[in-house]
Amino acid sequence: MKCNESQNYIMRFFDKDLNDIEQAKLKQHLKNCEKCSEEFSNLQQIFTEIEQDTDFLEPPEDFELQVMNRIEKEAYMYQKQKNDNVFMYNILLMAVSLIFVIIFGSKMWEVLNKPIGLIQQTHMTFEIIKDFLSAAVSMIKGLAIAVVGVTASIYKTYYYAYMILGILLLVTQGLFIRMVKEGNGGAQ
Repeated sequence: MKCNESQNYIMRFFDKDLNDIEQAKLKQHLKNCEKCSEEFSNLQQIFTEIEQDTDFLEPPEDFELQVMNRIEKEAYMYQKQKNDNVFMYNILLMAVSLIFVIIFGSKMWEVLNKPIGLIQQTHMTFEIIKDFLSAAVSMIKGLAIAVVGVTASIYKTYYYAYMILGILLLVTQGLFIRMVKEGNGGAQ
């Protein structure tokens, strides 16, 4: 038996899951292997101490009650903290709302007292928007004219070069098609 196999047997021994033949194999290995024998002894000592100190491992009688009380206490603290946060959020929301109402109300009061000012501001806003859109359209139109002009200039300058490149492309395509047809046994 090898040491790694004996590790499995040792754990099964303490689980009381070994038959007589396996126990005999394990005892034979432990006689011959000092390392595994020492490990077996250490584990046997630990399990013996655990079995003797069963009172130490037993939870107190009111353990469940203590846990439930702790859970209720934590839930109460969490809920209280959540309620405090909601309260602060509501105060902040009311303050912001009050500031908005004061500012909006003062502007409305100003507009109601001087309706001509509102009409003038609205007219001036529309004029600014109209001027902006007009400038944007003019800029796009000028840019388009410039791009078309540059493209036409390049085409005029290199007209003959484009013609030669086009002819070369057609010849290359024709040669490529002929090579493909010949490579496939002349199949069309």
